[in-house]
Amino acid sequence: MDEKFLNDLNQLLEANLNNEQFGVNELAEAANMSRSKLHRKLNNLVGKSTSQFVREYRLDKAMEMLKSNEATASEIAYSVGFSSATYFNKCFSDYFGYPPGEVKYRGTSETSQSNIKVNRKKRGGLKKSFLIVSVGVVVIAMTSYLYFLNSSAKEESVDPDTIDTIIQEKSIAVLPFKNLSDDQENQYFADGMREDIINHLSKMKGLVVKFNKSFDRYGTIKLAEEEVGTTLKVNYIIDGSVQRYDDRIKVIVHLVNAKEDTHMWSKSFDRKFSDIFSLESDIAQNIASELDLILSPNELLQLGKVPTASTEAYNLYLKGKFFLYSFSNSGLKSAEKYFNESIALDSEFALPYSGLALIRLYREWPVIPEADYKEAKKYALQAVGLDDALAETHRTLGTIYMEYEWDWELAEKEFETALSLDLNDYGTYITYAKYLMLVKGDFIKSRHYINKAIELSPINYYFYILSAENYILTKDYQSAIEEVNKAMEINIEDLWAPWLDFLVQVKQGNPDKAIEILSRSWDIAPNTRQNIQPMLEAYKKGGINEAFRWINNLDIEFADDPRTVMDNAYFIAQKFAFIGEHDEAMKWLHIALEQKNGAIYWIKYDHFFENMHFDPRFLEVLRKMNLGDYSQPFKP
Repeated sequence: MDEKFLNDLNQLLEANLNNEQFGVNELAEAANMSRSKLHRKLNNLVGKSTSQFVREYRLDKAMEMLKSNEATASEIAYSVGFSSATYFNKCFSDYFGYPPGEVKYRGTSETSQSNIKVNRKKRGGLKKSFLIVSVGVVVIAMTSYLYFLNSSAKEESVDPDTIDTIIQEKSIAVLPFKNLSDDQENQYFADGMREDIINHLSKMKGLVVKFNKSFDRYGTIKLAEEEVGTTLKVNYIIDGSVQRYDDRIKVIVHLVNAKEDTHMWSKSFDRKFSDIFSLESDIAQNIASELDLILSPNELLQLGKVPTASTEAYNLYLKGKFFLYSFSNSGLKSAEKYFNESIALDSEFALPYSGLALIRLYREWPVIPEADYKEAKKYALQAVGLDDALAETHRTLGTIYMEYEWDWELAEKEFETALSLDLNDYGTYITYAKYLMLVKGDFIKSRHYINKAIELSPINYYFYILSAENYILTKDYQSAIEEVNKAMEINIEDLWAPWLDFLVQVKQGNPDKAIEILSRSWDIAPNTRQNIQPMLEAYKKGGINEAFRWINNLDIEFADDPRTVMDNAYFIAQKFAFIGEHDEAMKWLHIALEQKNGAIYWIKYDHFFENMHFDPRFLEVLRKMNLGDYSQPFKP
């Protein structure tokens, strides 16, 4: 019966040999089986995943045709169902150990099927790949398999750390999609498609998706997939290209096993622009299929969701999102324009409302006008009302409750909701980590979430900054310096990392080294270079406290001048508290309190205020913010 089953599958593949669209899902449907059942049966019978079984059948057929000299390698590639001759050559070389062009030069005995199989075992790549897939499937079985597949497998207790380690075997980085359209301004569309596919993949259990704008460098430099995978700490890589022409979209997607430096899958999609949402869903499902991920009914339902009936509204939203993360004044204005135009075409489309909320929070931080704060909350609530399954929107609401309303219970609820919707949303991990660290004083759990965020987005400057802050609070100064150095490797021009390095040196009793670090960082930009000499004179006159005092005077006197360093009331209060001028610190804290300063929620566990924990005036500020006291202070 098993032999007949395999023969039947081979006949189905033979009948669809030149059909590049005939993959795992199509084979399962033709065999009248679910994809998961077919995968399990092939796994048991031949030790292969379904995608591997299909790919190897096509490659074996290609070998037969090449040995018979039936056609050129390129012609044979298309006749056995490969959409790209280049991809076929890569797969053929990975499978047989040499390129298709060498077949005619090798003897019959050397290219016999028995010898080929021996060669495969010696290379070990496919066996290793199978082991990775098998481990991943075991993990999924431990969590959701029992509910969705009615499997008879026994439940076992598994250490959470072990599960985390195993799940990492299904980690994937999505590199930039190339824009092949004649209009280079269509890059926003390629970026938008990439992010939507990431969002789809992020909702799949058992898959860790890493994505960051900093990954863009790997789309332009020439590195082996194995090198990129090692750098980004992932086992799989996705890249592709997007072309818009007339009313159509053509997308080519590649999936690479980075650990083995082998191409696993490549597919070309050509659809009408009006089918963009089903196209993105199909791409994500194809990738899941190749990785042998079993999708639950709810995951499939989420993949099929259509955010708007208007493709033009969606197109305008993508343009707005492209400009939003520039964080420049002109970029935010353009983003707002496109978001409003998107809403004008479809007032029920949730995503542009979320974009408008973020603009209101970003453009005047840390002291935003009351009107902006109210509009930000209005837009965020509108977005949640239209679609409550968006992690980004719940995160935005949580930020509003945390930074401007000081409603800690609601803030935490929104962060937890966001994580339940998307376990790969590094933005939620890092925002929740700030809440845990600065509001609750839970430095251990916040460290775990910071590490998660860095794991998902390993080249994000701000994540290393927050990581360093966490180490400073727990007085692990050596680790703080290591994180600062990582941040400066990413962005040498930003002043925040060297400022933290400066503070660590001061705390460790190295004022001369601290001043040297600060001077070196200010020397990079013309606006701050002019501050170096007067600051050095202040340090020479009165030591490190006088240097802090001089910086504060600079920020107070030149609040609207580009030479300032940290020009807001809360940061001024920090420095006065640090040098023991508590009256001045309280004066500026009250100003920050009245302004609803977006950074003042840091206050309870901020290391700058360590010497004020028993000052009644300081405790009164904590009371007004519903932060409690220090009856159970954290002990590192």
